[in-house]
Amino acid sequence: MAELLRVEGVVKRFGGITALDGVSLSIEQGELMAIIGPNGSGKTTLFNVINGVLKPDAGKIVFEGRDITGLPPYKRVALGIARTFQIPKPWPNLTVRENVAIGALFGSMQGRIGAREALEIADEILEIVGLSGKAEVEAGKLTVPEKKVLELARAIAMRPKLLMLDEVVAGMSPKDADRIVDVVKKIRDEYNISVVSLVEHVMRVVTKFAERVVVMHQGRVIREGPPEEVLRDPLVQRVYLGGAL
Repeated sequence: MAELLRVEGVVKRFGGITALDGVSLSIEQGELMAIIGPNGSGKTTLFNVINGVLKPDAGKIVFEGRDITGLPPYKRVALGIARTFQIPKPWPNLTVRENVAIGALFGSMQGRIGAREALEIADEILEIVGLSGKAEVEAGKLTVPEKKVLELARAIAMRPKLLMLDEVVAGMSPKDADRIVDVVKKIRDEYNISVVSLVEHVMRVVTKFAERVVVMHQGRVIREGPPEEVLRDPLVQRVYLGGAL
């Protein structure tokens, strides 16, 4: 597989606190990756640096061979980087269909499609994620799990090459979490999207979803590899359960 994204020696400090301490990793085209680690390990900061919300103090982000370190989030979206947020925030008074169409309008196809095409994309995505029956329901009336699926659908409608999922299964029942994982895998296969997800302490999701796991601790990558191999590592088990290095 070809390399899609590369993070090179990224450092991010907040005052005297180093949140990212020389992080390097790569994501390949069509790969499913999970980033795990205890609270405060730097996972969310890394996401925000890749997404462009935060600018690194050192290092760089390379996407499809292009240095995008200085680009703002909206330009990264246009290149094909989309993300979800842990707390879904749909436009509550718009329909589910309209919410997803907005994702299409402001994603990688912005400026090249109109409202009709965006709504057609929304219908296609809602069918895939299983929300077509709620297409004309106001988004504010959805249940929390349904809002998370809507958040995912809106990001997919942006037609990304890299989809970043921020705790997409947090707080979900095992049944709902399995459904999300199945949808993500289906989307990856359908559109050849690379997916990287932050996962906190839901090991069954990690083993079902990820082809590769990256473990972070105190702002550094301490281990990466296939999930079965990484999760058996005594160091990973100790750190992930809150022990000290």
